[in-house]
Amino acid sequence: MNTEKSIVALNNLIEINSELIEVYKTATKVTEENDLKDLFSEFEKTSKIFKSELTEEVQKMGGIPVIRTKRNNVVIAFWSIVRSRTIGRDREDILNTLEYNEFVAVKSYKDTLSANFDYLTSEMHQKLKTQQNLLKEHHDRVKKLGDLMLSYK
Repeated sequence: MNTEKSIVALNNLIEINSELIEVYKTATKVTEENDLKDLFSEFEKTSKIFKSELTEEVQKMGGIPVIRTKRNNVVIAFWSIVRSRTIGRDREDILNTLEYNEFVAVKSYKDTLSANFDYLTSEMHQKLKTQQNLLKEHHDRVKKLGDLMLSYK
């Protein structure tokens, strides 16, 4: 295990979860639909748990967890959609944006696991794989909601 590379990898995932937390907070604010508010609140809690677990692991390794998130294109795109709409509450746009965010998060976990196979402990691999699988479930739930909308058009 390479501690330095492990810390970098985990900090990247901390950042991903921080960005997801902000996206879910925003999505919760811009929708008036209670089913979506509940869903986004659940997803936000999950990302907070993941961020906390990853932060704890970085600290155990003697590293400093990343605090500030960089505003990546996904977050900027989401904010642009929200700001560009006078109402900002279009269910389909929100679901499409969140589906994409979830896809990016799952891909980030997958890439981290494959690129850092030799640098992470087997326990950490298992933890990250578990988090990745739950994010994939989130993605699938959002996609299903979006697909349902298409079937009613």
